[in-house]
Amino acid sequence: MDPYTHTREKFTQHLLSGGAGGPSTLNDPCASASYTKLANSLRPLLEKLASHPAMAPNLHQTYMTPAANKNKVYFMWDFVGRTLGIMYNLPPFLPKNMHKRQKEAWTDAIDRTSLTKELILDSKPGMLDSMTEATYPEQKGRHPRFGEEIVGMAREL
Repeated sequence: MDPYTHTREKFTQHLLSGGAGGPSTLNDPCASASYTKLANSLRPLLEKLASHPAMAPNLHQTYMTPAANKNKVYFMWDFVGRTLGIMYNLPPFLPKNMHKRQKEAWTDAIDRTSLTKELILDSKPGMLDSMTEATYPEQKGRHPRFGEEIVGMAREL
C-alpha cells in the first residue's frame, strides 16, 4: 500500500484483513496459538480505535499526511497498527524456527502489546496524556476518553 495515496481508513482495513498475507495469515492452521491470540486481540482493538469519534478527523487523510488531530486515540491507533504490521511480517507459526531478527520482532510485538495495555489503562494523570501533551502541546487538557469497550479490550491483552 502506498502511504502517500491510501488513507488511514484503507490502512486499517488492510491490517484488519491480515495485512499483505491476507486472511490466510490469520487462518493458517499451522499458526502458533500465541501468534493467533495476539493478532486476534489486537485486530478488534485497532478497529475500535479507528471508529472512535476522536479518530474521525484523521481517518480519511492519507497515511503520510500529518494527522488533523494528534490525540491519544490517534497515537494508540498508530501504535497498535504498527504492532500488527510487525506481526504480519513474521511467519504465523512462531516461535518455531525463528532466526535472530524474527525473535527480536516477535519480542517487540509482545512488548508493544504490553505497553498498549499499560497506556490505555493508565489514567489520572496518565502517562499517555503526558506523552501526548509533551509532543503536541495543543493537546493540553484535551484528552478524549477511550470508553469502556476499548478499556475492556485493553484489559484482555
